[in-house]
Amino acid sequence: WGEENQFSWERIAEDPKGDHGLLRVRGDWYKTMEYDVLHTGGFLRLCTKRGRVYWLAQNSSDHTTPDWKLHFSTMPKDIPLAWNVLASWFVECRCDIGMKATYIAAEDALLDGENRWSAEQRGRELTVYIFRHHYDYADGGPMAGLTENEDHDFWLSREFEAAYDTVFWVRFIRGAEARLRCAGVRPHTDPNNPSVTVADGDLPLAGCTYASLRNEAFVMDPEPDTPATRCLVYPPNSVGWNARRQGNPLDQVVQLMAIIEEARDEGRDKARAGLEQVEVEA
Repeated sequence: WGEENQFSWERIAEDPKGDHGLLRVRGDWYKTMEYDVLHTGGFLRLCTKRGRVYWLAQNSSDHTTPDWKLHFSTMPKDIPLAWNVLASWFVECRCDIGMKATYIAAEDALLDGENRWSAEQRGRELTVYIFRHHYDYADGGPMAGLTENEDHDFWLSREFEAAYDTVFWVRFIRGAEARLRCAGVRPHTDPNNPSVTVADGDLPLAGCTYASLRNEAFVMDPEPDTPATRCLVYPPNSVGWNARRQGNPLDQVVQLMAIIEEARDEGRDKARAGLEQVEVEA
């Protein structure tokens, strides 16, 4: 997206809380996709109506239902560029639910002011949500039957998980990596170990510089002040990428990307060996 796009970072920054309209794109498999933006709570969000209901359903369950996300590591000063690149690809791929980017980290970096983006959240500057069905949504979710002639837009069911399969997510992740790299977006590296580019506590994905995977469903606090104050909390990095031990919707994606990367390494080794042999013969 260029700066003139209705959902570009630059256009939204001119009037963050304003009405930026809807973006309608014909879907490949069932209907027209309809997107809008929200600028609230420290994040700029691009989402569908189903995405809003999905977040409502997660809130209603105290965030204990699956909350699978792809995170994209981005230097704070590069967040506006990364948003334009990733949001454009998100829409081009007809993704459902939503994505977001932290605007507080971007604002602080632009002003060289106080850093309000927690060091523990390094590598999670941009997020793409992955729908995962749950029995709590068995009746269609919290908006089922409440909207005349619009139930389908708000409906939560397994069909919307199945529509985005292994091939889709491998293509999306690899495409996002290539586009971010070509745009010159810098990953947010660990200041203590520059070779680490993705978030601590996330699952790294083979061949990826920016993308990582995590389930952020809440867990019982592993380190409460007292037993009496133990409660559900956002999973700290120390408990890993799937602390609630819920089924990974991208398990086959993780495996396939590892296979692809292994094949690429083997191809590079063979090419290098062939070149060395040519040099020896010469």
